[in-house]
Amino acid sequence: MSIGVVLERLREEFPDVTVSKIRFLESEGLITPQRTASGYRRFTDADVDRLRYILVTQRDNYLPLKVIREQLEAMDSGHLTAIVSPADNAPMISPENFRAPAATKLTDVDVAEQAKVEEAFVDGLIAAGLISPDASGHFTADDVRIASSASALADFGFDERHLKTLRTTAGRQADLIARITEPVAKSRQSGAQQKAEDMGQQLTALVVSLHATLVKSELRNYGR
Repeated sequence: MSIGVVLERLREEFPDVTVSKIRFLESEGLITPQRTASGYRRFTDADVDRLRYILVTQRDNYLPLKVIREQLEAMDSGHLTAIVSPADNAPMISPENFRAPAATKLTDVDVAEQAKVEEAFVDGLIAAGLISPDASGHFTADDVRIASSASALADFGFDERHLKTLRTTAGRQADLIARITEPVAKSRQSGAQQKAEDMGQQLTALVVSLHATLVKSELRNYGR
């Protein structure tokens, strides 16, 4: 089957999969579709199953491509190995949650309406640096989520000072992740940008999951 047919078969379960993603996985040696005499890729059912395995493992187990490749090589050689999964009580935060937001053109009024908050509240978030418009003055769906979450926290007594603390923590975590992914993105290897994006999503999910568990642990120890 062609790469277009493969996308149709995968997108119901993985709506964000793209042609460039599949080509990237091929360049990394995780899949090896056949080629026609004219150079077009042709995939089999086995190739699609292999792609599905890779995508599920990335999404649900946060495994880097190096580990996934080792898993695939083990299966190819007939030596099946267990997939490393987070503990049952670990927060399951998928890397899919950390893809770049889809391009949107929301005004501050749109953000307020969709987040169900007052426009003055959105103005406060902008002033506090929690959300900011792009060069054209528009916001994204992520800004709506930030406004909605900030409003819910405000109901529990979180004020602007508390929100700024959370923003500072997020900035430090983002800086840490960027230090790892930027050299990959700037490298000359094939599919460097896609590899950096995938790595960033997985690292973000792992950092957020670890942070949530550490907060829970600190709360459990609080007051002992």
